[in-house]
Amino acid sequence: MSGNLRLLYRFNADVEAVRRDGDRITLDVKDWKPIGFTVPAPAYADAIAALYGVGTTFSQLIEIAAAAGDAAKADAAIRYYAERFSRGRLLVWSLTDDAGELARVDALAQNYLPQQNALPEGDLQLCRFAYLRRLEAGAVLESGLVRARVTLGERGLTALSQSLARGRPAAGDEFAATMWRLGFFSVAGVDEDETRRCWEFQDLLMHETSRHNREAAMVGGTYRFDGKFPSLPAIKPVAAGERIALPAIDPAQVRQASSSVDAVSARRRSVRSYAEAPISLATLSEFLWRVCRTTAHIENKRQDIISRPYPAGGSINELEFYLAVRRCGGLAGAVYHYDSHGHALIALAQTDKIAAKIVDHSAAAMGLEPGAQQPDVTVVIASRLPRLSWKYEGMAYRASLMNAGVVFELMYLVATDMGLAPCANGTGDSRLLQEATGIDPFEETAIAEFVLGMPGAA
Repeated sequence: MSGNLRLLYRFNADVEAVRRDGDRITLDVKDWKPIGFTVPAPAYADAIAALYGVGTTFSQLIEIAAAAGDAAKADAAIRYYAERFSRGRLLVWSLTDDAGELARVDALAQNYLPQQNALPEGDLQLCRFAYLRRLEAGAVLESGLVRARVTLGERGLTALSQSLARGRPAAGDEFAATMWRLGFFSVAGVDEDETRRCWEFQDLLMHETSRHNREAAMVGGTYRFDGKFPSLPAIKPVAAGERIALPAIDPAQVRQASSSVDAVSARRRSVRSYAEAPISLATLSEFLWRVCRTTAHIENKRQDIISRPYPAGGSINELEFYLAVRRCGGLAGAVYHYDSHGHALIALAQTDKIAAKIVDHSAAAMGLEPGAQQPDVTVVIASRLPRLSWKYEGMAYRASLMNAGVVFELMYLVATDMGLAPCANGTGDSRLLQEATGIDPFEETAIAEFVLGMPGAA
């Protein structure tokens, strides 16, 4: 850095003009009606006009407004106007020194402003929720805690790296102090409160970025890839392997034998003890038919969709189902893909050891004791995420997890109704399914596991 570091406040590019008629200010904002208001003194109008163009520091804005004769009122006025402009995300900030700009700061949500409080004592360091990545605009610093983005130039990256090497005293490092004011640095050695400590980096990041918490980020059904490349088909190509027809299901018999939803919900439990006898192929067939068969295929102009027994966002139904079979009457131990459109299983060649590893992971996830009877089958739920992200922006993975949660509930209800031993897993190893299928994980990846077996003695 070349000294004299400054954080300049200015209007963003959407403010196309600032017109002044005495104490009357009018902002011409792109795609908005003109914003007109009257200020109490000409000096306040001077300060607001200083936000147009290169901009100026917060303290200089107060100095300009203080020409009206009352410094305390000027301070309050500048804070008031800054807060009002922040509601419309009309402000941006430039971090500059004598050699030029190091970084630009853009608000991603309403009401974002840098802190103006006194600097804390102690060393400052990068907040654990902050991260650096590259976008088309360049290297950007973001955080799940901060609803703003810092775009760093080469000198800004150099300054950031120097502050990352070790904690920097707030009073002795202007760059670190500015990053604290922006929200990206925290005080080293200060314990977080108990509730914040419970949030992990990835949890807060997905929470913030996949909801409408940041108006500048698109979230929802934008169809951003429409016209650029086609969506993956709803019915994926059948995997290579032996096709095993599943026993036919009689819907009338299923309805006659089923309990009420209320009764099944009351009995629903996670069961982690298993019988000596394995699950039968007929039982597995009924479970899959009731949970995840395809009931309709609709070829839309934009994106073809399918229906299944459970609700799914946009009826896109990006989920695929695989069975890691340890034992099942009529099936060899292996990984199978469930063809939900033809109600059949496709055996994936040479996957018996992978299937055993997947079931082992399920047993560990459930906390089964070594030597305990393991579940018969792990149902691996995989997401063809590009089908969702072709339509949904900023929320595709979140939506896929929610869809998997809906499937979990249906699996519990159906398994309970059938007298099976069901249990959802909290985690699994996605690499095992990738090894079994050979599919690029960016195209399809495992996101959830659910185990089945016959219940053991209570």
